[in-house]
Amino acid sequence: MDEGTERNTAAFRIQTVFTQKGGSIEMKTEQQVRESVVKTAREWLGFSQADGQHKEIIDLYNTQNPLPRRYKVSYTDAWCATYVSAVALKLGFTDIIPPECSCNNMIALFKSHPHSVWEENDAHVPKIGDIIFYDWQDLAVGFATNDNRGVADHVGIVSNVSSNMLTVIEGNYSKSVKERTLQVNGRFIRGYGLPAYGKKVRATTPEPPKVSLANDEVIWNFLASKGLKDFAIAGIMGNLYAESGLIPNNLQNTFEKKLGYTDASYTAAVDRGEYANFASDGAGYGLAQWTYPTRKQALLDFAKAQKTSISDLQMQLEFLWKELQGYATVMSVLKNAKSVLEASDIILIAYERPADTGGKVQALRAEYGMRYFNAYADKSATFTEERKLIDEAASRGLMTSPDYWFDVITGKTTASARNVQYLIEKALAIAK
Repeated sequence: MDEGTERNTAAFRIQTVFTQKGGSIEMKTEQQVRESVVKTAREWLGFSQADGQHKEIIDLYNTQNPLPRRYKVSYTDAWCATYVSAVALKLGFTDIIPPECSCNNMIALFKSHPHSVWEENDAHVPKIGDIIFYDWQDLAVGFATNDNRGVADHVGIVSNVSSNMLTVIEGNYSKSVKERTLQVNGRFIRGYGLPAYGKKVRATTPEPPKVSLANDEVIWNFLASKGLKDFAIAGIMGNLYAESGLIPNNLQNTFEKKLGYTDASYTAAVDRGEYANFASDGAGYGLAQWTYPTRKQALLDFAKAQKTSISDLQMQLEFLWKELQGYATVMSVLKNAKSVLEASDIILIAYERPADTGGKVQALRAEYGMRYFNAYADKSATFTEERKLIDEAASRGLMTSPDYWFDVITGKTTASARNVQYLIEKALAIAK
C-alpha cells in the first residue's frame, strides 16, 4: 500500500468511527443522563491552569465552528463558563446546554432556549446536572429572602444534592477544576440553568449487544475462517444481533403469541415434524430471521440433509455462508469493505432487507457491529496512520489538542457531532 493510499484509508477510518458513533449517548432514564454529565465533568477534576492542563478544556471549546460570538477563548481568560460548555461539547449536549464563554450570555441563552429553562429563583432546589450561577456581590444580610438579580460572576455544575446541601463542580475555581459545597438558597446563588435532559432519554433504544455471549466468538471465528476481514465480519454480526440477538432458535417475537409457541417449543415441533407450516407461516426464524417461504424451506432442507436441528448454530452459519454466495454484489462489498458501516449497510439493504432500512436503522446496526469490531478485531491495529494525520493537522495549525482527538479516535473519550464534523474535515483535508 503506498503512502497516499494509507493516508486516505486512515482518514476514511476516522470518518467511519464517527459516522458510527455520531457522538450520541443513549440512556434510558433522565437520571442516567444527569449522571453522565457529572461523570464527564469529573473527568477534568484537578486540571489546573498552573500546569497548563486546563488548555485541553479551552482547546475543546475553541473547536466550535463558528465560535459563539466568534470569540476564541485564550488560555488566560476566565474559563468557568468555558468549562461547562466543554462538558456539553464532549457529551454532544449543546442542544440543551447552550455553549458560551460568558456567564451572563449563557444565562441569556437559557432564558431564550426553546427547551431548557432559566430558573430565576435562587432558593430553587436543584438536581444533579443543573447549571448553577453565582454573583459574588450578593447581599451579606437578607440573601435568603431577597432574590438575587445581579450580574453573574461564576458558574458550575451541581454534582450532588443531599438534604439542604449542594456539591458543585466548577472550572476556574482558584484556576482549577474543583468541587465546593454550599447550602440550598445560600449566599451568592444567582439562579439556575435547567437543561432539558429529558430530550436525551432514549427509552425505546434496543439493548446494545453484550460481547460476552457464548455464540459471539463462534460466529466471529467462523466468518474469519471463510476469509472475511474484520469490517465485514462486524457488519454481518451487527445485523444478526439486530435480527435475532445471535440466538439460533429465535422465533420472531410477534409470532410467539400468534402461533402459540416459544422459541424452544417451535423448534422442537419443527424438528419432530409435528409442525408442517415452518416454510409458509411468515415468521422470522434463526440467526438471520429467515422469513420468505423459499428461504425457510431451503434452511429446513439444509438442516435435514445434515441430520441436525433447525436451531443448530454451526448448521445455520454454513447455510448463511452458502446463501451469501448467491449475492454477488453483497460479497463484493464485503470483501472490499473499508468500514463496519459499509459492510453493515450492504447486509441490511441487500441481504436482510427488513421493512425499514432508513438512516436510523443503518446507524444502529453499524453501532452494534462496532461493538463486535472493538471486541474481536485484530488488536495489531494501532491507528498509526490516524495518529500521523492528527499530529500533522496540529503541526499545520489546523487543530489543537491532538492527544484529545486521538483518544476520541480510539474510543477513550466521546465527542459531539459538531466536533466530529470538525475532525473529519481536518483529517480529510490533510489526506488530500
